[in-house]
Amino acid sequence: MSDNSPSTLIGSIMPRGRNLVQQRAHNSRERILEAAAHLFAQQGIAGTSTNRIAQQADMSIGLLYRYFANKEDIAAVLQRRLAKTLERNFTQVVFATITLEPAEAVAQCLSVITETLSEHSDLVRAFESEGTRVGIFGGVEERLQMLTRTYLLQHLGPLPDSELEARAFVLATAGLAMSYRIGVATPPGISQQQLTTVTAKMLSTLAVP
Repeated sequence: MSDNSPSTLIGSIMPRGRNLVQQRAHNSRERILEAAAHLFAQQGIAGTSTNRIAQQADMSIGLLYRYFANKEDIAAVLQRRLAKTLERNFTQVVFATITLEPAEAVAQCLSVITETLSEHSDLVRAFESEGTRVGIFGGVEERLQMLTRTYLLQHLGPLPDSELEARAFVLATAGLAMSYRIGVATPPGISQQQLTTVTAKMLSTLAVP
C-alpha cells in the first residue's frame, strides 16, 4: 500500500520545486551574463550601465541586482570564464606537444591561444580598455612557462636555475604577447596562420639556438 500522506507528497514535491527555482536562477544569471558580454563587446565596459544590461536581458533592474552587485561584478565573472576557457583549450593540447619538434610545438600552443582570443576578440578588447588584459590569461602563462622549461632542459641540457627561469619567462611572455596581438589585432594583409608560423619559428630558434 502506497503512502499518500500529506508529508510524503510534500516531501516529493519540494526537491523538484527547489530544482526549478535553481534552474530559473541559473537561467537568469546566464541571460545577464550573455547580455553584458554583448554590450561590453559593442560599447565597452565603461560605456555600459546595469540598466542597459537589464534591458538587454529583458528583466527588471531589481532582478539583476539579486544576482550581481554591479557591472564590475558581472565583468569579473565574464573575465574568469574567459580565462578558464583559454586555460582549458590550452591544456587540451599542451601535453600532446611534448614530443614534437620545438617549432611545431610552439606553433600548436600559440594557435590554440590565438584562436580562443580571436573568437572572443571584442570582449577581450573591452577588458583591455579597462586595463585587465593580464587577468584573462589565468593559469596559461604558468603552464606555458612550465612547458618552456621542459623544452629547454630537453634540448639544451642542464642550465643554471636563474638562466632557465629567465629564458622560460622571456619566451612565454613573448609568446603570449604575440598570441594576443595576432588573435585580437591581426595586421591587415597577413593571415593569423602565417603570423603564428613565423612567430613559432622565431621563438623556437631563440629557445634552441
